[in-house]
Amino acid sequence: MTPEHRRIKRTRLIERVRTVEQRQSALAAAEAEAQRARLDAVSAKTRALAAHYASATNATDAQSLRRAGTMSSQLRDLSHVAERHAKDARDQSDATMAALAQTERRRRKAEENYQVAVSNLREKLAKR
Repeated sequence: MTPEHRRIKRTRLIERVRTVEQRQSALAAAEAEAQRARLDAVSAKTRALAAHYASATNATDAQSLRRAGTMSSQLRDLSHVAERHAKDARDQSDATMAALAQTERRRRKAEENYQVAVSNLREKLAKR
Protein backbone atom coordinates (compact mmCIF):
# COMPACT_ATOMS: atom_id res chain seq x y z
CA MET A 1 0.00 0.00 0.00
CA THR A 2 1.41 3.36 -0.99
CA PRO A 3 1.82 6.20 1.50
CA GLU A 4 -0.98 8.09 -0.25
CA HIS A 5 -3.36 5.19 0.20
CA ARG A 6 -2.41 4.90 3.86
CA ARG A 7 -2.99 8.64 4.28
CA ILE A 8 -6.42 8.39 2.67
CA LYS A 9 -7.30 5.41 4.83
CA ARG A 10 -6.16 7.25 7.96
CA THR A 11 -8.02 10.46 7.08
CA ARG A 12 -11.16 8.42 6.30
CA LEU A 13 -10.91 6.75 9.72
CA ILE A 14 -10.48 10.14 11.41
CA GLU A 15 -13.52 11.43 9.52
CA ARG A 16 -15.62 8.48 10.72
CA VAL A 17 -14.45 8.96 14.32
CA ARG A 18 -15.32 12.66 14.16
CA THR A 19 -18.75 11.81 12.76
CA VAL A 20 -19.41 9.46 15.69
CA GLU A 21 -18.23 12.15 18.13
CA GLN A 22 -20.54 14.67 16.48
CA ARG A 23 -23.53 12.32 16.75
CA GLN A 24 -22.79 11.64 20.41
CA SER A 25 -22.53 15.38 21.08
CA ALA A 26 -25.81 15.97 19.28
CA LEU A 27 -27.50 13.31 21.41
CA ALA A 28 -26.08 14.82 24.62
CA ALA A 29 -27.21 18.28 23.54
CA ALA A 30 -30.72 17.05 22.81
CA GLU A 31 -30.92 15.32 26.19
CA ALA A 32 -29.67 18.42 27.99
CA GLU A 33 -32.18 20.59 26.15
CA ALA A 34 -35.03 18.21 27.03
CA GLN A 35 -33.97 18.23 30.68
CA ARG A 36 -33.89 22.03 30.63
CA ALA A 37 -37.38 22.17 29.16
CA ARG A 38 -38.74 19.76 31.79
CA LEU A 39 -37.18 21.74 34.64
CA ASP A 40 -38.47 25.03 33.23
CA ALA A 41 -41.97 23.53 33.14
CA VAL A 42 -41.69 22.31 36.74
CA SER A 43 -40.49 25.73 37.83
CA ALA A 44 -43.39 27.47 36.08
CA LYS A 45 -45.94 25.08 37.57
CA THR A 46 -44.65 25.50 41.12
CA ARG A 47 -44.64 29.29 40.67
CA ALA A 48 -48.25 29.13 39.49
CA LEU A 49 -49.26 26.92 42.42
CA ALA A 50 -47.53 29.23 44.89
CA ALA A 51 -49.34 32.22 43.39
CA HIS A 52 -52.63 30.35 43.55
CA TYR A 53 -52.24 29.47 47.22
CA ALA A 54 -51.02 32.98 48.04
CA SER A 55 -54.11 34.52 46.47
CA ALA A 56 -56.56 32.07 48.00
CA THR A 57 -59.12 34.06 50.00
CA ASN A 58 -61.54 31.31 50.91
CA ALA A 59 -60.06 30.65 54.36
CA THR A 60 -62.81 30.18 56.89
CA ASP A 61 -60.67 30.40 60.01
CA ALA A 62 -57.16 31.25 61.19
CA GLN A 63 -55.92 27.69 60.92
CA SER A 64 -56.89 27.31 57.24
CA LEU A 65 -55.38 30.75 56.54
CA ARG A 66 -52.14 29.65 58.23
CA ARG A 67 -52.12 26.37 56.26
CA ALA A 68 -52.61 28.24 52.98
CA GLY A 69 -49.80 30.63 53.89
CA THR A 70 -47.50 27.77 54.83
CA MET A 71 -48.34 25.91 51.63
CA SER A 72 -47.71 29.04 49.58
CA SER A 73 -44.38 29.63 51.33
CA GLN A 74 -43.25 26.03 50.80
CA LEU A 75 -44.27 26.13 47.16
CA ARG A 76 -42.41 29.41 46.72
CA ASP A 77 -39.28 27.81 48.24
CA LEU A 78 -39.73 24.80 45.98
CA SER A 79 -40.14 27.13 43.03
CA HIS A 80 -36.81 28.80 43.84
CA VAL A 81 -35.11 25.41 44.01
CA ALA A 82 -36.70 24.42 40.70
CA GLU A 83 -35.53 27.69 39.15
CA ARG A 84 -31.96 27.01 40.31
CA HIS A 85 -32.13 23.52 38.84
CA ALA A 86 -33.52 24.93 35.59
CA LYS A 87 -30.69 27.48 35.47
CA ASP A 88 -28.15 24.70 36.00
CA ALA A 89 -29.82 22.72 33.23
CA ARG A 90 -29.67 25.78 30.93
CA ASP A 91 -25.97 26.16 31.67
CA GLN A 92 -25.42 22.46 30.98
CA SER A 93 -27.43 22.73 27.77
CA ASP A 94 -25.36 25.72 26.65
CA ALA A 95 -22.16 23.82 27.38
CA THR A 96 -23.29 20.77 25.42
CA MET A 97 -24.36 22.99 22.52
CA ALA A 98 -20.87 24.54 22.52
CA ALA A 99 -19.36 21.05 22.56
CA LEU A 100 -21.63 20.09 19.67
CA ALA A 101 -20.45 23.08 17.66
CA GLN A 102 -16.84 22.16 18.35
CA THR A 103 -17.29 18.53 17.31
CA GLU A 104 -19.12 19.67 14.17
CA ARG A 105 -16.15 21.90 13.27
CA ARG A 106 -13.76 19.00 13.90
CA ARG A 107 -15.89 16.66 11.79
CA ARG A 108 -16.05 19.18 8.95
CA LYS A 109 -12.26 19.65 9.09
CA ALA A 110 -11.72 15.88 8.98
CA GLU A 111 -14.05 15.63 5.99
CA GLU A 112 -12.15 18.42 4.22
CA ASN A 113 -8.83 16.70 4.94
CA TYR A 114 -10.18 13.48 3.46
CA GLN A 115 -11.41 15.27 0.34
CA VAL A 116 -8.03 16.98 -0.08
CA ALA A 117 -6.18 13.68 0.29
CA VAL A 118 -8.43 12.02 -2.29
CA SER A 119 -8.06 14.86 -4.77
CA ASN A 120 -4.28 14.87 -4.29
CA LEU A 121 -4.15 11.16 -5.00
CA ARG A 122 -6.36 11.55 -8.07
CA GLU A 123 -4.10 14.31 -9.39
CA LYS A 124 -1.03 12.18 -8.77
CA LEU A 125 -2.59 9.19 -10.53
CA ALA A 126 -3.72 11.35 -13.44
CA LYS A 127 -0.15 12.57 -13.96
CA ARG A 128 1.13 9.01 -14.43
